[in-house]
Amino acid sequence: MLTSCLCMFLALPYVWANTEKYVFLGPPAVNVGSSYSAFDDLPLVSLNPHHFAIRTYLEVEPPATHGFGKGKASWFVLQNLTEDQRYEVRVCWAATQPTAFSVETYNLESVSKTPELTAELFAYAENPMSQTDNDLINHLPTPSQALKPGLVDSILFLRITALADFYTTNQTLMTNAPPVFVDIILDPFIGNALPRSLLPTVSYLVVVIVISGFVGRLLSSWVFQLAREPAKQKLQ
Repeated sequence: MLTSCLCMFLALPYVWANTEKYVFLGPPAVNVGSSYSAFDDLPLVSLNPHHFAIRTYLEVEPPATHGFGKGKASWFVLQNLTEDQRYEVRVCWAATQPTAFSVETYNLESVSKTPELTAELFAYAENPMSQTDNDLINHLPTPSQALKPGLVDSILFLRITALADFYTTNQTLMTNAPPVFVDIILDPFIGNALPRSLLPTVSYLVVVIVISGFVGRLLSSWVFQLAREPAKQKLQ
């Protein structure tokens, strides 16, 4: 009973959101300037193990065009990674905005050798949000020129595609779906086994289990003593 209640309590913060996850390994470090100068000073929002979460809007492909595309693509940079360390990227969004997400990572070489990806990346960097709503734009994180000339770092491009996952008789929404509000989180694994974000939860569970075991032993000892008292009185 205690375990069930504890699990329900820990799950409450996550009930409101859907989550898309993607697990990958950190790549070897590369010299951005010498081999990939085309990406120098590219204005993209970046995440790293210290600045590991952003809250932003992502544009989505409307339902009316599902037969023609695979989703509206948004690009980010993952940097300061560690080679062969396991990471998880999570995209979290409200259940009130039905959206189908796809998450992929690419190293710099793969993007540079694929013209379609290169063109899409530069187009997004130049104009990440086609809509001009001021309230929406104010919620966008400020892009940084993370890929400095001469930078040597373990880097990946993060590509997130979004498809509006609903149907409505409202033709405006069918052809022009609103952007979806998301949290994007980079979560390193500890020992390539446990996501860092779960460490407080696991620590809390261990403490609860230890305390429960200690209290359980005390109660059982107390009940045992109570049970022995009538037997002693009969012998006397």
